[in-house]
Amino acid sequence: MRAILVTERGGPEVLQVQDRPDPVPGLGEAVVRLAAANVNPTDLGARQGFYPPGFDIEGPPYVLGWDLAGEVDALGDGVRDRAVGDPVVGMIPWYASGGRYGAYAELVLLRAEWLVDLPSGLSPIDAATLPLNASTAQQALACLQAPKGARILITGASGAVGSFAVQLAVGAGVRVTAVAGSDDGEWVRSLGAEQVLPRDTELSTIGEFSHVLDAVPVGADVFPAVADGGTIVSTRPVTDDPGRRITQRPMLIQQDTEALQGLVRSAAAGMLLTRVSQTVPLAQAAQPHRLSEQHGHHGKIVLVP
Repeated sequence: MRAILVTERGGPEVLQVQDRPDPVPGLGEAVVRLAAANVNPTDLGARQGFYPPGFDIEGPPYVLGWDLAGEVDALGDGVRDRAVGDPVVGMIPWYASGGRYGAYAELVLLRAEWLVDLPSGLSPIDAATLPLNASTAQQALACLQAPKGARILITGASGAVGSFAVQLAVGAGVRVTAVAGSDDGEWVRSLGAEQVLPRDTELSTIGEFSHVLDAVPVGADVFPAVADGGTIVSTRPVTDDPGRRITQRPMLIQQDTEALQGLVRSAAAGMLLTRVSQTVPLAQAAQPHRLSEQHGHHGKIVLVP
């Protein structure tokens, strides 16, 4: 099979197509024949050798990729709730697994417990955009603990995490003020945001919010929009101290396959929308990495075999 390896830390050029032996699943593992793999910002960081502290990640070489959809190709001993041929969606906890598994491959080896069913009403391409981004949005909102009827501010609302967060928040009865790119306003409004502000809005002029999801994150620039005693949940740690009894909670994704199954079913039912800008052949994985480092594209880029 072919896989995309990070051969050394660096730019997109370090992503190389290599022929590797077909993986053989061990105890509790599965092999999925890839239909789609999502390209995430975390992949770009890992390609350069940037990971959160505290994880035992060796290499390179390693294979990138958190999110995938496809069909079960083989099963290891001890797997009882899957069968060969099952359509599935999964999220590889790439950091927690030490970079030992990755989705950028024609045949993806992973723990069977990381897989959920792919409903017939959802394409593998759309499904592959859900696991990391929708789960992060859901867990960030749970961490934010905004009550029904509350007003919250979401930065990066047109991005993958932000778009899902807007929808999930609105679905929970929360009123959303969103900050998004000026040419993404229509998309974010269609997701249910009550107010959409341009990305270059001076946040000190928009009033104060007791609950802020900083999905960009913009870091200290969001502090003026936070009320005294408010809460900021950020998708990356922020070291600046906002003072004024403001609580900052950095978000690090936790594996939750039961919640992921619920998100996938919601997407299949048309209750959770995603946006794909383009698909790119797996062998050209360097291309979406280059595109993702630029501004101006809208929606996720998905690798296909």
